[in-house]
Amino acid sequence: MSRKILQANSMLTKEDLKRDDNIPEWLKNEYSYWEKVVSDRNFPCHFGTASERKGDLRYFYIENHDLSPLPDVLRKFLTLSRENEHNKHALVVFVQPETPEQSFDYYEEYFWNILKYLNRHDKKEWPSNIPTNPDDPLWEFCFDGEPIFVSVNMPAYKNRITRNMGKSLILIFQPRRIFADITPKAVNLIRSKVESIENLPFHPDLGKYGDENNREWKQYIITDDNNPRKGVCPFHPKS
Repeated sequence: MSRKILQANSMLTKEDLKRDDNIPEWLKNEYSYWEKVVSDRNFPCHFGTASERKGDLRYFYIENHDLSPLPDVLRKFLTLSRENEHNKHALVVFVQPETPEQSFDYYEEYFWNILKYLNRHDKKEWPSNIPTNPDDPLWEFCFDGEPIFVSVNMPAYKNRITRNMGKSLILIFQPRRIFADITPKAVNLIRSKVESIENLPFHPDLGKYGDENNREWKQYIITDDNNPRKGVCPFHPKS
């Protein structure tokens, strides 16, 4: 039987992660934990659970701090997403675990450096309809002409435990357009489940896209307590 040979810049499916012998052992372990958590019926985001079970998620990994394949992978993912608009595709990127585990600030800086790297290697102009200033409520990270919501999970979350998905820093890239049919009722249900699991009120930085009081960048990597984030966004698009 012929076997698919995965290239260094290949998106991965759940089948690849389970069956391919060339996948790093650390990634297999981290994905196994991810799958167990996200597939559980008690996981707060039922959209994520459905996408994981259906195989709509795609995966990639960063090893030895090498970001060079990521821009091409993200372009390929966005092409897949545009060609299958009826599916809620998301790209889940695992970063090789640090030994020992690092601080919250370390992972936060790592995350923003990844977005800066992607921006530097973006072949398309920033979309004219999306503000470049992160302090604008209509700002969103963009790549390949596409607004993308990026959320972060990491082991340094000790209170916001629904965002601790193992030993890896994990980035989830979701095109803004896939949220178009998600109702406020569905969002409130997810937040209620998160509150119940974490025994904390939902984070004050979480809000609705476009709301005058909302800033998208603060939602990408919320603080580990119930205090709103202060300061300015570390990211600014290239000129």
